[in-house]
Amino acid sequence: MKKMIFTLSIILLSTYIHAYTMEDFEFYTEACKRDDAISCSHLAIIYEEAKLVPQDMKKAQKLYTKACGMDYAFACHNVAIIYSNSDNKALKKISLKFYEKACEDGYSESCIYLGRLYRDSHTLDRDYKKAKLMFSLACDANNRLGCKEERILKEAGY
Repeated sequence: MKKMIFTLSIILLSTYIHAYTMEDFEFYTEACKRDDAISCSHLAIIYEEAKLVPQDMKKAQKLYTKACGMDYAFACHNVAIIYSNSDNKALKKISLKFYEKACEDGYSESCIYLGRLYRDSHTLDRDYKKAKLMFSLACDANNRLGCKEERILKEAGY
């Protein structure tokens, strides 16, 4: 049993930690130039997390935006995170559009984030109907947290 748990933890750890190499960087750079959305996102991660190159959030944001424009929901979600972490209120507002696009394109984490914003936000008008819809979309995408959040709203009478 211990051996199985150890093996599973190694597999999980290796899926979350990706050791990028300069060869990867060069590959993703060229592939992104040829409009490969996934490569643009990997390149953005390298810039965002200062892997191999100094951190450059502007480059990361541009690369995520490019990939989002190619309907890569993961990239749209990451653009939204960058904008929502800004102190600029206009960028925070723009972040909602990126969360919405990511959710519409099937990235359930964005649906949950939007649901929580509509349910809990002090900056948006609370809208429990929209929150329930966002959680429902996440649940439909087999996200258990979305199902839980939707159930909580149902039990509260929304």
